[in-house]
Amino acid sequence: MNYNYLFPYEKIPSGSKILIYGAGDLGQDYLLQMQITNYCEVVAVADRNYFKYPAMTVPLIGSDRIYEYDFDYVVIALRMGTAYPEIKRILNSQGIEDDRIVCVFERDIRDVSVFGQTEDNELSSDCAYDLSDESIAILTAGGFGDMVIQKRFIMEMIKYAPQCRMDLYNIKAIDFLKHLYSDTDSVNRVIEDLGYRYRVNRNRYALALVIEGGLFVRVDVWNKERAGEVFPPDFVRRISLLKANSDKEGFGITTPYYLAMTRRRFKGLNAYNGFNYDGAFEIEDKDVDIPLDNEFWEVFKQLNLGSYVTVNYGNGDSEDASTIAKSWKKESFEKVIRMIKESYPDIRVIQLGGVNAYRLRGADNYVLGEDFRLVMHMLNNSMLHVDIEGGLVHIATQLGTKCVVLFGPTVPDYYGYEQNINIRVGDCRECWGLYSDVNRCARDMKEPECMSRIKPDTVMEKIDEYLSGLVRD
Repeated sequence: MNYNYLFPYEKIPSGSKILIYGAGDLGQDYLLQMQITNYCEVVAVADRNYFKYPAMTVPLIGSDRIYEYDFDYVVIALRMGTAYPEIKRILNSQGIEDDRIVCVFERDIRDVSVFGQTEDNELSSDCAYDLSDESIAILTAGGFGDMVIQKRFIMEMIKYAPQCRMDLYNIKAIDFLKHLYSDTDSVNRVIEDLGYRYRVNRNRYALALVIEGGLFVRVDVWNKERAGEVFPPDFVRRISLLKANSDKEGFGITTPYYLAMTRRRFKGLNAYNGFNYDGAFEIEDKDVDIPLDNEFWEVFKQLNLGSYVTVNYGNGDSEDASTIAKSWKKESFEKVIRMIKESYPDIRVIQLGGVNAYRLRGADNYVLGEDFRLVMHMLNNSMLHVDIEGGLVHIATQLGTKCVVLFGPTVPDYYGYEQNINIRVGDCRECWGLYSDVNRCARDMKEPECMSRIKPDTVMEKIDEYLSGLVRD
């Protein structure tokens, strides 16, 4: 069998004391390997959300207590590189040097023992394969913006198999996905998973596939003869073509993101219609339905905010935006806020973001760490949203709110929307995905030139062009 999550034996001497960062399936897998092989001594497993996991055979601690333990190395249990910069920042802040931090993402290793792992009994009932012959499993990977893009592809699949039942496997965006697909009965369950549950259960489904960000699809389980007995003929034809074309493409988790994206761009494709796979589907638009929760509409109305614009500083796992190449300096955001308030004193500026996000000076309100269903209403009723390219931009745009988007390493022709105000400056830009750490500046600049050359005056000029028209109207 394929086993791509082998402990990084080649990077750590035998007999070392280690701390595992990450209590999910991969971290538990690492712990099991160490228990069976006695290769290293595991002193603890740390996780920011440690309280979500059951007790283990070693101490299970919060990420703020790592410094209390004595060890030689920290082994980060991550399937992909999105969260790595933020975890590394947390470790560095507790005095752990880079040469003691070890992380190996998914490998391309075959026929390696799984050390006795068995199927996850938790998934033995109420899954799509129990409820329908037209059962589909999808392992989704990426951030909130990627989930929005992927929904366009998934709904296109459902259009050709309207009676299907589908289980979505995901690392962490469980609640978001449950809400995102609350408007379709075809999605049966959203299952929390780092990849292991999907791997051991995928053969129970008539179709199983992986969607990686806004970049590629890999079909893992598809028997055309069996499928022809249960799925509509046109669906069978399309998925067979999808599998043939995606197999020919040959992309996997170890493929540099830049290569996958660039190949699509040379074909004139973007993150949405790139999932057509040369005629398997006919996605022509970027339209995705984002449900709004009525309960949180009542919460929103009670805030009585009046007219406002929204801003976001931070991105996903890096809430303080200090470790991602596409970040814009907080001082620049704060200057834009001052200029908005000077030019439009009757318009509030509201900062959105994670609970630990840096509070931008000058904002009138801070909606940080609140339920994303409330945030959706905030975006839906905003006059304008100002942000770097990221998940909130994708959500706001689908809700019909215009965005001012600052592009640097990421590519507006690929991830952008024509109806937004997309700002990019200079010739050094669009290097996103050249490294496994997708947030790394290709020139290793502490303040990447593609973002630092975007000046607050330029951003405010674009904001003023739009807001002045609204105010006049």
